[in-house]
Amino acid sequence: MKIHDSQHWQDLSVECLRFFGAMSASVSHEIRNKLAVINEKAGLVEDIAAAMRSGRAPDPDRLETQARKIVDQVQQANRIVRALNRLAHSTDESDATVDVADLAALVVELYGRKAAMAQAVVRSEGPDGGVPVHTNPYLLANAIGLCLGAAVARVDDSRALTVVTENAANGAAVRFGRLAGGGVGRSELEGECPGLGTLLETLDAGLAMDAEGGELVLEVRSLKSDDPGGHQ
Repeated sequence: MKIHDSQHWQDLSVECLRFFGAMSASVSHEIRNKLAVINEKAGLVEDIAAAMRSGRAPDPDRLETQARKIVDQVQQANRIVRALNRLAHSTDESDATVDVADLAALVVELYGRKAAMAQAVVRSEGPDGGVPVHTNPYLLANAIGLCLGAAVARVDDSRALTVVTENAANGAAVRFGRLAGGGVGRSELEGECPGLGTLLETLDAGLAMDAEGGELVLEVRSLKSDDPGGHQ
């Protein structure tokens, strides 16, 4: 049985809040960008309508083009909001069976803006049947996010990062690669991300560097329902 002191839970609470704040800020920036484009296209539609009122022949193709662009931006904004909503609902249960591959894909989607700012392209992969693991969904998303952020900062010259989730003996493994140089070790990551060690301890998760493959590997162990590590 694991028993954590009050400092552990305080550190964990701070990290959880920091992660959700970072994701919310990133998503809100993306939504503002979509709204700016929608506003611009709406202005063009108004210009077309004003021209038609002044006697200019209607241009249905131009109107249709602008309408399509507005609909596209709305769909993108809805997708982003749905992703944040899914992250928010991952806090509903602190002890549940989740598809780690699906959760990793969600975090990759939420990190889209951060990856683009780093001029990196990130994609996720996982088996068709999923990778079910019994764990704390939100804390695992947080740990995946910290690893992804570290991997994006160290992506090799291809600027292409792949997040691969696979079944492992006691749960799942999430691989982030390829990384430049010697990659990064757990102690270095914990120095950069003060909350990472607390997260890994609570999740009973491991973190290692596969130097030969140029991959950072997050090892996710399935927690039993009566393991306090799965509860906050």
